[in-house]
Amino acid sequence: MRHTNENNKIEFIHNPDFVEWVLKPSDESDQYWGAYIAENPSRKKNIEHARFLIKGLVRQQKSLTDAEVTALWDKIEQTENFRKRRFINLKKWSAAASILIIVGISGWLAVKNNTSKIKEINYQSIAVASALGNDIKLILSDQTEKTFSTKEVDLKYNQKGQLESKAGKLVQTEDLNKNSETEPMNQLVVPRGKRSSIELADGSKLWLNSGSRAIYPVAFNKKTREIYIEGEGYLEVAHDALRPFYVVTDHVKVKVLGTKFDISAFKDDDYVSVVLVEGSVQASTGTESLVMVPNQKLNYAISTQKSTLEKTNVLEYVSWKDGWMLCNKEQIQSITTKLSRYYDVKISYTDQRLNSMTLTGKLDLKSNCEDVLKVICTTAPLNYEIIDNTIFLTMKN
Repeated sequence: MRHTNENNKIEFIHNPDFVEWVLKPSDESDQYWGAYIAENPSRKKNIEHARFLIKGLVRQQKSLTDAEVTALWDKIEQTENFRKRRFINLKKWSAAASILIIVGISGWLAVKNNTSKIKEINYQSIAVASALGNDIKLILSDQTEKTFSTKEVDLKYNQKGQLESKAGKLVQTEDLNKNSETEPMNQLVVPRGKRSSIELADGSKLWLNSGSRAIYPVAFNKKTREIYIEGEGYLEVAHDALRPFYVVTDHVKVKVLGTKFDISAFKDDDYVSVVLVEGSVQASTGTESLVMVPNQKLNYAISTQKSTLEKTNVLEYVSWKDGWMLCNKEQIQSITTKLSRYYDVKISYTDQRLNSMTLTGKLDLKSNCEDVLKVICTTAPLNYEIIDNTIFLTMKN
């Protein structure tokens, strides 16, 4: 058996994003993998050796002579303790490994040269379930539904894609065919006024805010991990260097290896935002790709298709998952929009002076909506009145 480090090098070679970086580097991929190496210095040697193998093999994809194969593995032997295992027939191992690597790289090249054959998931066709109603909906891949009437729901999938309760008891199983070309997808729809959290099969954690939905595989059986979010979600992605994690929205796609970040992509908003807490991510739109570092916020304007990056206080954007809203000179219009979604209430005002009003402070979202409004009206020169289930805000005289 080869040393574990050698297996790690082979696995890097089978990562299409890694191979693309080696063969066709760009500023974005240099930043991305540079950040990964900085966070994982112990893997630097493995990466260097994998790059060496890729460049050496791709130049001669069709065939390698025994001498060339042996020379490649001899390079690796010089830096590892393979001399202790000389009883292994190196030539046979080399030939077998070389065939494996060539097949992997050739397969990657075939994919790159036949991108039209890649089937992208049509999330819009899946996201047909209505978010209307008061119950949280879990829609299974066979279109059966489970509903939850509680205000918050915590879900957990084990590594096999089976849904478990907090105590580890199986709640639901699906017939998962690992050889299928498509992964069974579940959909979680969270209405306004409710929240939910999910631990996915790979150990990643997702918090969904009010008025949001997520579409995700029940088990990650492919080379990459990918989920779809509409609305707002906070993620803590389980680290897996060989299987990048993608979060897809209608306008922005975010690629990560392991990190914590918030993404907001409500259909009735004019923008998509990504706020990075830890690690690094690569956010791609139809026209550009940006690598983010912690404490940065990306704003993508849907109308202009332009992105901006700015330094920010991440707590203002992620505290909702813990039941708080932190405001730092935040406009009343933005605050009322968030409260409307969080509590499933309608908040309205006609006095345009409110558009220029801002609020700084901390709102306890664990309280009911009326208590939060009382705090706002104590801090700001505002009154509120409830008429026919609508909250009207007015300026104090």
